[in-house]
Amino acid sequence: MIDYKNKGILKDSIREYSLLVAIKRLMTYIRPYSTMALGAFILSIVSSALLVLRPYLIKIAIDNHIISGNLVGLNRLMILFIVLYLVRLIVGYLIGLTTGLLGQNVMHDLRMDIFTHILSMEMRFFDHNRVGRLMTRTTDDVNALNELYTSGAVRIMNNSSILLGIIIIMFIMDWKLALITLTITPLMYLAAHMFANKIRVVYRNIRKGTARLSAFLQESIQGIRIIQLMRRTSWSFNKFSSYSENIMGSRIANVKYYGLFFPVMEFIGALGLAVILSSSGWRILQGTLQIGVIVAYIRLVDMFFWPVRELAENFNVMLSALAASERIFTLLDTRSGIRDPEMPAPKPAGTEIVFDKVWFAYDGEDWVLKDISFRVAPGERVAFAGPSGAGKTSIVSLLLRYYEVNRGRILVDGRDIRDIPLAELRGLISFVGQEPFLFNRSVSDNINLGDDNINSERIRKVLTKMRADKFFDSLENGLNTVVRERGSRLSQGQQQLVSFARALATDRKILILDEATSSVDTFTENLIQEAVPVLMENRTSIVIAHRLSTVRNVNCIHVIAHGKIRETGSHAELMERNGLYAKLCKMHMEE
Repeated sequence: MIDYKNKGILKDSIREYSLLVAIKRLMTYIRPYSTMALGAFILSIVSSALLVLRPYLIKIAIDNHIISGNLVGLNRLMILFIVLYLVRLIVGYLIGLTTGLLGQNVMHDLRMDIFTHILSMEMRFFDHNRVGRLMTRTTDDVNALNELYTSGAVRIMNNSSILLGIIIIMFIMDWKLALITLTITPLMYLAAHMFANKIRVVYRNIRKGTARLSAFLQESIQGIRIIQLMRRTSWSFNKFSSYSENIMGSRIANVKYYGLFFPVMEFIGALGLAVILSSSGWRILQGTLQIGVIVAYIRLVDMFFWPVRELAENFNVMLSALAASERIFTLLDTRSGIRDPEMPAPKPAGTEIVFDKVWFAYDGEDWVLKDISFRVAPGERVAFAGPSGAGKTSIVSLLLRYYEVNRGRILVDGRDIRDIPLAELRGLISFVGQEPFLFNRSVSDNINLGDDNINSERIRKVLTKMRADKFFDSLENGLNTVVRERGSRLSQGQQQLVSFARALATDRKILILDEATSSVDTFTENLIQEAVPVLMENRTSIVIAHRLSTVRNVNCIHVIAHGKIRETGSHAELMERNGLYAKLCKMHMEE
């Protein structure tokens, strides 16, 4: 059993990754598109070089042409200046196009990794993770990374190469003045370091708050009928307001940090300009420093702080992306405790089921099933009855391997189900649960779920056997009628009929009915009851029933209470015994 509390899954606990580790993992998604990334990097260097050449051309224009009066050379220099500007525009367009394509490809791969991982997780994982939180990982968190891989990555590469280019040009023109200018860089680094530490915490809190808000919103919309019926709208409003205020507080802290950071950087830039002017004035008077150099330096210093400010703004994108990446990587690093075997057993025929001294608990040792043993022979029909919470549905969940047994073993045709690949095991079983789930698709699509082997003719035959074809022919578009979200266009009975037809259309060896008729009307139940005996032929069948009238014709009934099998026998035998089963039947008749 996996302890998810130590896996960073409960209570929005997110594992913190170092900056280096997070960046390294993000880079792995660029690797398949390394050629595209390299092209963007080279174009970025070219763009930066074209930009930093401008002050140098200004220096040449002043010292070599304006002061000397060489206007012919000045005109040629200005033409070169304009050409370089136009070339940089073209290069900028190519950078945006390349990084845009790179970002979209990476985002697609990341979304697919997240969704594939979610599909592979065991049910225990979903017990501890609300839908809204997982949706935030796949949408909002991925979008935050999208900004980093596209516009953020471009600006970071551009501004970094611009800074490097400015420093190189400074040293080419006057190394002494360059060293004096760089004396202010420690102040810039200190300010940026303090800012990064504060703002990373803020973005982590923003992401955490957004996930909580999304989860609560999704849950509230799904439960809107109960909220309105129980007059809990005020409670929901206050809860939502609390989540929203937490996000607002983090956003305000973000604004405050940025509001303080930029003036500090402006002040450091003013200090740098003052240092340059004071140190270069006397050199100009002595004739050891050209006027064009100081004019170019003033321009370069202004350009020097511009990419620094841009990089600071990139923290907004980068740190938001890193906070999102921590949430994504925490999800991806959470492994399911239920996996395919390394050495799978031969595929079973799926005709015999054996529970051998099975113990199971959802948490710790709060046992739901205690030393459960039984056998379902090939083609046999077995039912489980008992009070609510006795552990009946848990038996089915273990057979489907939604959860792993704590002790004992489950065999299908003599093979431990842990040695059978999950796809093969579940491919043996047709299942109808107590609460049908329908997708916002047509009736036909909800039955075949994209399986090309289940065509309209096969669906029609299944519905005819169930005597349910008239139900769906009466709909506006028949089997092509879209049922809307969660089947809201259909009655509860019709929803269950679709779910029943879905299971039977697959024609698998094992059929499980988990209280499949407890939520339908009497007329619909009668239709199903007439079809069930025919549909159970040549199948190993397990029926879990709340309405005990549905289990009278099975071969064997196991009565479960408090996680143990208390009685076993046919309906007649159990009624004659006058034990727990007989009491349950009497209670059902009184209802």
